[in-house]
Order: sequence, then structure tokens, then C-alpha cells
Amino acid sequence: MRINSSIVAILGLLLLGTAVTSAADAPKGFRDLTWGTSPGKQMKSIPAPIGTDMAMYKPSQGRAMPPLFQVPVADEEYSFSKGRFFSASAWIDGKANFAKIEAALIKRYGQPSVTDERKKIRIWKWPDSPVEVRLGYDEKYSRATVTYVNPDLTAPK
Repeated sequence: MRINSSIVAILGLLLLGTAVTSAADAPKGFRDLTWGTSPGKQMKSIPAPIGTDMAMYKPSQGRAMPPLFQVPVADEEYSFSKGRFFSASAWIDGKANFAKIEAALIKRYGQPSVTDERKKIRIWKWPDSPVEVRLGYDEKYSRATVTYVNPDLTAPK
């Protein structure tokens, strides 16, 4: 009986170790932008919130938004603080596409750290990183928002 208990315990630890190591690392940025980089020439500036040191950008006109995890993207914006990339948001239309992007994010990053069903919010966090990936859904507009953010880059240098 003692041997069976030991085998079960060892198998349990192996499965747990596999689950922990299979979770992806925190994202290093969004698409081809790495945290902290400057805006590229493929972007155009848009108005940013007044009274902040933020700059907002969109992909240049005429440039189609590539899908995010094979889910169509309706719109995208990138945020920079003091010239450093710290956040990007992608908007995805439709409840079916919300389900697809949620499944893709879970497949990529594992189960969200925070889930609020009432508000339709999911947040992925990593213990060794300030980076967060946030997914929200607005029933009224039938639109999902995926936001990648590194809040440490908004702090003064």
C-alpha cells in the first residue's frame, strides 16, 4: 500500500511540474514591438490624453491589421510613455471572436490569473514580470479588447 501511495505522489508531482513549466513566459512586447522601443515609421500619431507624457499611435493607413492568434482584428492602438512602448490594444468584433481569442490566450498563456464573469474580464499575470495581458468584452458593442501592458515603463526613469 505504501508503494502505491508513493507512486501516486510521484505521478502527481510530475503532472504538476509539467503544468507549471508548460505555461508561457510573459510576453516581451506585442506583435513586432518590444517593450521600451520607440514608435516605428509604419505608425501614425493620434491624439493622446491631455496632460500626460503619453503618445498614441495606430498602424499607418492602408495597412490591414493582421489577425491576432488567427482572430480578425478590427482596430489597434499602441501607447508610448516618454518615447518608450508600454502598451498595445487590439479590438475584436463579435461574441464568437471573443470566445476564439479567449481560447487562444488560454492556450498560449494558460488559465487567467483573474476572471470576473460579471464584467467579462480576464487578466493574465506572471509572478516574475510586471507584464499583464487583459481581455475584456463589451456586450453593448459586441466588442472584445485585448491589451498587453508593461506598467513599469510608465514610471519615471
